[in-house]
Amino acid sequence: MPSTSLDDARFTAIDWDDEERGLPRPRWRTVGLVLALAVLAVLFAYDFLARPQQLVGALNWDLNRIDWLLLISLVLLGRYVLFPLVADRRRTRRYVRAFLGRPMALGSAVVLLGFVLVALVGPEALDRSWARLRHANQPAFWEKVYVADAWDYHCVGEMTNGYCHGSLAYPLGTTQYGESISLLLARGTRVALVLGVSAAMIMGIVATAVGTTAGYVGGWVEDALTSYVDVQQTVPGMVVFIVLATLFLGNLAGVTQGGLFAVAVVFGLFDWGGIARLVRSEVSTRRRAGYVRAAQSAGATDLGVIRRHIVPNSTGTIVTALTRRIPLLVLAQTLLAYLGLHRAGSKSFGRLLRPDVEGGTSFVVTLLVLLTISFSVFGDEIRQVLDQGAEVA
Repeated sequence: MPSTSLDDARFTAIDWDDEERGLPRPRWRTVGLVLALAVLAVLFAYDFLARPQQLVGALNWDLNRIDWLLLISLVLLGRYVLFPLVADRRRTRRYVRAFLGRPMALGSAVVLLGFVLVALVGPEALDRSWARLRHANQPAFWEKVYVADAWDYHCVGEMTNGYCHGSLAYPLGTTQYGESISLLLARGTRVALVLGVSAAMIMGIVATAVGTTAGYVGGWVEDALTSYVDVQQTVPGMVVFIVLATLFLGNLAGVTQGGLFAVAVVFGLFDWGGIARLVRSEVSTRRRAGYVRAAQSAGATDLGVIRRHIVPNSTGTIVTALTRRIPLLVLAQTLLAYLGLHRAGSKSFGRLLRPDVEGGTSFVVTLLVLLTISFSVFGDEIRQVLDQGAEVA
């Protein structure tokens, strides 16, 4: 009996004229990607050769290596996520409707959006003054502490009956050094966002390339790549980073005590095995689908089939796996900062977890738990949305 619900049927959208031509033609999105990367390359050369101190002196804007890696990640995010959504409005509307119908997806998205906003504007908005020892150990604005018998204690808020009440000048209080806990949390959030996006970009590229090649080609290629993944996964990225940062690369600029760039590169290159396995399994299933055989029969090359049909239909698996890896990267970076193996530790969540810093521990733990749960839920919900609302194309 024929289907009476064509809108829900998962048909294949194949441009048969393009398939029959054989030779792929560059699309405007690909041209835009190449141009954007070329612009970044020119700016990087200018920054490295002509303006090594500040790229834009008037704005006091200086970019280091992790910033350039983040910019590349954002360009790739725009090319492979945002542009396809804008170009295919019909499919995007289907995604939005499916997403709005899932309360857990909305809740996790709101939390993650708040996380991004705090990372982008929080450090500048809260950085109104330097740390002041005379403002040490201030309570959060909803708390009060008894300080009548404390020596040389300066209360920023109101004093009543020997109790110092919190003030909005320091919404979450201060450390024993007079550092604003809210400012430290905002800086840690920015470090987490930069690391998560940058490392996820590297992991996504490597895992997709390896998993797709293994799953599509099969045979001895699949066996060799799978064996390599098995061997690599026996050595965690955390161990590789500690060895590189403390023994072999400790004297190189940017790696001394583990710069953020080194963390992103090491974890990005050594922590993608699990994602590659998921992609391989997905591609192994997709390569036997009817629309793939139809495209091959029409004269499409293997590269064209992979680029236009296999990888796009594996997006849900890749996105879900990456969203689950990001909070683990944040936790690993926090641990490294806590251990003093991270040069960006003074701006990391690990700064507030160290024994020599009082206050803020409960806020950091709460934030990390919230982020971990939100990323996990968001990844699962996005996978459901993509499975329910996507056409095979």
